[in-house]
Amino acid sequence: MYPVADGMLSFRGVDVNRLAQADIRNCIAYVSQEPVVFANTIAANIAFGKTEATLADIEAAARAAAIHADIMGFAEGYRAVIGERGVKLSGGQRQRLALARALLCKRPLLIIDDGLSAIDVETEQQVLQGILANMQGQSVLLISHRVNVLRHADRIILLDEGRIAAQGSHEHLLSHPFYRAMVEKQHNHA
Repeated sequence: MYPVADGMLSFRGVDVNRLAQADIRNCIAYVSQEPVVFANTIAANIAFGKTEATLADIEAAARAAAIHADIMGFAEGYRAVIGERGVKLSGGQRQRLALARALLCKRPLLIIDDGLSAIDVETEQQVLQGILANMQGQSVLLISHRVNVLRHADRIILLDEGRIAAQGSHEHLLSHPFYRAMVEKQHNHA
């Protein structure tokens, strides 16, 4: 999305400035805090990035994103039209629908930019299990302020004013004052 200096960012060992933008984008699935949802059926929204997907493929992605049960709550199920910008869905349902879309695409890199912020802790754990089960051998870049989401990551990078303040596992970062304070604050509000 932004230009970077030569040698600053590589993808699969190749400088991104040597790759075609379309090739890079075809390797990335992205879920944002405010996902784009279309005035179409739930199935069409999930299959947006993979129009040849079967209903079985769509359902499997929805199950992995922990939204299948919610979809079955609609009288028309996957054929339900969800309205402009997904007005018939809650924020968490829109995020999980977008995650199902991303998982269905099976791209090598999944970026979730605070895309789990509107779901409750129990559903969050179901979603994380679905991501782990479906992204084996692929990379997930998860951007979040919620420690419960981050604690099982292979590596956490703690940013302070745009700079890396510390990095490591959850256990390692507990020795960092800012991270520890964030953990304690979220634990006390749980």
